[in-house]
Amino acid sequence: MIDSHFHIWRRSEALQKGILAAGYLQRDFSFEDLAAAAGPELDAAVEVQVNDFVDGTVEARFVAAVRESERRLAAHIAWARLESPEVAAELDALAEIALVRGVRRTCQVEADPDVCASRDYIRGARLLGERAWLCEICVRLAQIRSVPRLARAAPETAIVLQHIGKPDLTQPPTAEWLRAVEELGALPNVTCKLSVVVHAADDPPYEAERVAPFVRHLVECFGWRRLLFGSNWPVALAVTGYREWVEMLRSLLVECGAGPAELEGVFSSNARRLYRLVQGVSTP
Repeated sequence: MIDSHFHIWRRSEALQKGILAAGYLQRDFSFEDLAAAAGPELDAAVEVQVNDFVDGTVEARFVAAVRESERRLAAHIAWARLESPEVAAELDALAEIALVRGVRRTCQVEADPDVCASRDYIRGARLLGERAWLCEICVRLAQIRSVPRLARAAPETAIVLQHIGKPDLTQPPTAEWLRAVEELGALPNVTCKLSVVVHAADDPPYEAERVAPFVRHLVECFGWRRLLFGSNWPVALAVTGYREWVEMLRSLLVECGAGPAELEGVFSSNARRLYRLVQGVSTP
């Protein structure tokens, strides 16, 4: 099993904002904690940045140092301000850290619903494609309509939609989300993480029957080769345990028609291919 989306941090160095300020996250979270939660199935994992609007190399170096003693920490998605005129220099600095496989410039914190489709953001996303790096996107539901525009404008860049576009899983899928997922599924440079959606610390626990229609639509639109298992641990602990999510997702995918080969793709080989991993170890 390859986890395409998890976080680690030292609490003293993680910015106190948004969900990171929630009470249940007020401690250090290590790779050892992740491995204990995931169990022996875990072969490799992709760490995703948590600190925005800072020098992304600081967090990337911290993660790279952890990797020295834990080879299953196979890749890092770093922070960079993609819309900045100086983004090329930021990417050059990150490129010195071999663990980096792409960038997440978080959009969900912005009021602008079209931030990821702006001219400057698209320019930065294209620079990622030139480096064969991923452009990972975290948007609120109201912003998901812009992601297809980004993907069309940067066709040589691999776009990765995190947390299935952050819909409200306590309600049936909205027409806006359904339509955006259909558009994204039709674009060959887009992949989607089946990673746990958390809006707030008091979100209700996950229920399979509520999650099912979202998973079904994603399978219909993306197929089996462009979906990735992600835990969003430890943020996901607000709504589900690690193993509970693995088993729920596996059951929902089987209900969608997944056999052993399809499950292996979603839980392992799709991420291995996208993040350029060899037996759980990243390659330059």
